[in-house]
Amino acid sequence: MERFDVSIYNAVSTEQLRGLRDRMHFELRPSLFDDVTQWNQSVNAAHDRLIAGTIALAEQTLRLEGFGVPPVPYAFVAVGSAGRMEQTLWSDQDNGIVYAEPPDGKAEEAADYFRLFSDRVHGWLQSAGYPPCPGNVLCTNPAWRKPKSAWNDMIQGWLDDPQWENVRYLLMIADMRCLYGDEELVRQLRSAYMLSVAENPAMLDHMLQNTLYHKITIGVLGNIITERYGEDAGAFDVKYGAYIPLVNGIRLLALADGISECSTLNRLKALQEGGSYAEAEIDRWREAFETALELRSLAQHEKEGVLYTSRGMVDPESLTKQNKRRLKQCLRTGIELQQTVRRTVEKIADGTPRKRGGSG
Repeated sequence: MERFDVSIYNAVSTEQLRGLRDRMHFELRPSLFDDVTQWNQSVNAAHDRLIAGTIALAEQTLRLEGFGVPPVPYAFVAVGSAGRMEQTLWSDQDNGIVYAEPPDGKAEEAADYFRLFSDRVHGWLQSAGYPPCPGNVLCTNPAWRKPKSAWNDMIQGWLDDPQWENVRYLLMIADMRCLYGDEELVRQLRSAYMLSVAENPAMLDHMLQNTLYHKITIGVLGNIITERYGEDAGAFDVKYGAYIPLVNGIRLLALADGISECSTLNRLKALQEGGSYAEAEIDRWREAFETALELRSLAQHEKEGVLYTSRGMVDPESLTKQNKRRLKQCLRTGIELQQTVRRTVEKIADGTPRKRGGSG
């Protein structure tokens, strides 16, 4: 099947953006693809084009309304699944804005422009079907919209005070990616972040607690654990029971190795090239991740008004026997991965030299 392709930059209204989003759902159904990696690439390329088109439309509209052009270079950034290039068709907004330091006396003018700009982009993405982040990690939140120097200060503050929520935000920065604008601003920000983490290995121990918070949900007898109560009773939480634990574990191993890649698959490739783990081990992690990615694409979803939403649940009884076996193997591998993550971080904390080509 040909990839979803459209001249999104030519969109001239929010109605057109909404129509393009609906077209994505029609043309990029998982059932139309033989390979989950191809599907994931197509979905995320389509999201990137649509979001970039929304941003370009917001810039153009503000200029026509007399607010001028962006006063300084900026980058519209994504974190979460968008940052990792792992969005589903119904992912929400997790974004922010990094902009260059305004000239003397122009800080308030720049802040006012990007506040208006963020309101437009956020509102139009919502009208195109993207729900806002429940945790308010959004460009409309001043904490996630500021000059690069203020971003650096905020990140350093999190590093200096590694309480739970601050560490959660630090892990989000590891997934940060430029969706539109000046990529150099993001490169500089991420480089400073990676250097700070490398110079503070004790931070990995704080990150470990957050990383292992979501447990792989498989029973001691190898059975799939489903929800017991509520409207999701009998369903399996593929997002938080499989996908997120795998993503989190691989991300922390990458940070421990100084790998700055954003996507899980690229992190696995870099880990393999680095030689810290056996190729067979990384192959198992990759297979487990791709299984979780595929099953996550099949999760129950719905439209609430104009918004596309999903709780990340799948009904195990609706899966084929083969997919049930794959899910169980995915979960077993996930438990092994989490054990490897714990051992790796504990060895770093103890100052134990790491062997190349294996995790033992």
